[in-house]
Amino acid sequence: MKNCITLTLALLATIGAGAQIKVTQGDNSQPIKVTKQPNFTSFASENSNYFVLNRTEHFVKINTLVIADKTGSISTATDIILNRSIFSDAEVNRLLVVGNTVVAFIESRDKKAGKNMLTARLVDEKGNISNSESPIGSMDFAKMSNSGKWHVALTADKKHVAVVGQMPHEKNMPDKFQYVLLDGNLKELKKGDFSFAGYTKEISVWNFQASDKGDLYLISEEFDKSYKYPVVYQYTAASNSANIIPVIIGDAALRVLSYTTSVNPQGELIVAGYSQQKKTFVVDDVPAIGTWYYNSSKPQEVKTFPFDKPVTSLTARNIVYNGDTFFLVGEQYKAEKDPQTSTNALTMEDNFHYEHGDIMVTGFSNDGAKKFDITVSRNKWSARNSDGEFMVASGVINNKLAVVFNDQYGKYIDDRYYKNLKLPVAVSITNSGLMEAPVHYEKQLDVKVSSYTLMPMFFSVSNGRVVVLSTNSQSVKTVTFQ
Repeated sequence: MKNCITLTLALLATIGAGAQIKVTQGDNSQPIKVTKQPNFTSFASENSNYFVLNRTEHFVKINTLVIADKTGSISTATDIILNRSIFSDAEVNRLLVVGNTVVAFIESRDKKAGKNMLTARLVDEKGNISNSESPIGSMDFAKMSNSGKWHVALTADKKHVAVVGQMPHEKNMPDKFQYVLLDGNLKELKKGDFSFAGYTKEISVWNFQASDKGDLYLISEEFDKSYKYPVVYQYTAASNSANIIPVIIGDAALRVLSYTTSVNPQGELIVAGYSQQKKTFVVDDVPAIGTWYYNSSKPQEVKTFPFDKPVTSLTARNIVYNGDTFFLVGEQYKAEKDPQTSTNALTMEDNFHYEHGDIMVTGFSNDGAKKFDITVSRNKWSARNSDGEFMVASGVINNKLAVVFNDQYGKYIDDRYYKNLKLPVAVSITNSGLMEAPVHYEKQLDVKVSSYTLMPMFFSVSNGRVVVLSTNSQSVKTVTFQ
């Protein structure tokens, strides 16, 4: 089998005959207005899919919660905003779904008492935050500007919550951390503290992930001149061990281009992405020359694999696990700040230009050996400030990887009046690297007349289904691929 398979979707496209991925629309919509480029995460339970979009407006964190039942009907689409008192600086640190319950973890800084407290409050089906709360942790501080931080994560098994409190930094001293592991009912299972002896630099945590076994992965970034690379600050509760692991490609000629992270079913941290050639000067359209992979079970090893030919501007998006294979899903992507506009002083936002191109799928065996690279061809899209409709959704359907995206209508259907419309498309890829013919959903989703646009940026995966939000200027509904 060739290492790289490039297939043109227009040549393979069918009108839907023999399609294995089916689509259904939710039977209702809810009012919502999606702001540009929110941060996003999703959850799933046996009965529902949950979408959490968070943004900051006027220095206040706002979480938008969308809940859809297994039929696709939306029961909730509302902003979760905490009422703040004049005596404390309180905000929703994280919104998680633990089992079938939405939980808001509230970080509250009380300047007068010198306390930074984390509590948990339940959120009902209408998005209302309960007035009653459960204390999770507390830390002392002397200055509001150095009051410590709380990091909260749902573990990979979706049944536990890991909380890490990062104490206020002290000059020339290692950062101190306290942790607590909670069960699905938010009852304490284990707690303790740790630090990274000898490392006195303040640790900036970009991402926090955890396993149900008590493996805590605090992920940061460092720079080697102009090249950034991830650093994993790992604490293992079972052995009470703390280690700092710079995830650096061993080949001196290679550098990290982009990456994404995930905890696999075994509780190991996986970091995978794309590599670039080390150069004196870096241009905008940087070519990726291969993939790379790190598994926390082998902390000294970073595996690299070359492409048959370079691919420009690749960004890693997602890691999907399916039995004996896991997939790295990425896309050709560029985000450029508009030099003709300045930052809005009120919203602290810049204007951006985005470009999206082909999709790249790399299959790995569970031991980290590369199985294949597949390029999924699609239209080159451009957008300004908001580009959720041009992102890629991915998950497992019918025991195969499914990638869902919008492509150009005219590539599949000969109709000059509608050729530039966005047409939802799904492609299946097997664990052995066979890409099946793409399926489009022009009729099922009423593409010609519908005011709704599929937004693959916002998706939730559960039980062999990929549920994607679809929006217009005023409301949201769901589209389920299964």
